[in-house]
Amino acid sequence: MTKPKIPTKPGTAFGGGYYAGRFFVGTQAYALIVSPKAVGTIDPMPWAESTTNVAGATSYNDGLANTAAMVKAGSALAKKITGLRIGGLNDWYLASRLEWLIAHYELSSAKAFQPGGKHAFDAAWYWSSTQHAAHSVYAWMQRFGYGGQVSDRKSYDYRARAVRRSVI
Repeated sequence: MTKPKIPTKPGTAFGGGYYAGRFFVGTQAYALIVSPKAVGTIDPMPWAESTTNVAGATSYNDGLANTAAMVKAGSALAKKITGLRIGGLNDWYLASRLEWLIAHYELSSAKAFQPGGKHAFDAAWYWSSTQHAAHSVYAWMQRFGYGGQVSDRKSYDYRARAVRRSVI
């Protein structure tokens, strides 16, 4: 099996979405792929109905593992994202804190992701899959627009957007 040719320019169409950059989980390198806005954006909803600890959902860089833990714990948000089929692919998940930082920084220069662009993030808060490690009542969010991250109660409603990854 041959590996796909990974783009080098953020915002390039790739893997059912748009290439957003590279990251590592352990020693494995991945390409981060952000879903198209129209089909990969989830309307505001809670990260989870319960504020109890979700074991396995505190990784700073592994959104796939965090999302799997959320699904196991019964998160409707995680189930909705993992149930997406975009571009013929069904391995979409909720980005970790690091994945959102990469997407925010790298896609800021891509025309389609700039304010008003076809795939631009709204200047709003988007859930990450990373639960707050010290306070299980909270999960981390990414603000697109100025790029900050904060945590808020998992029972509050915020939007989300699907991502996937490809081995490099």
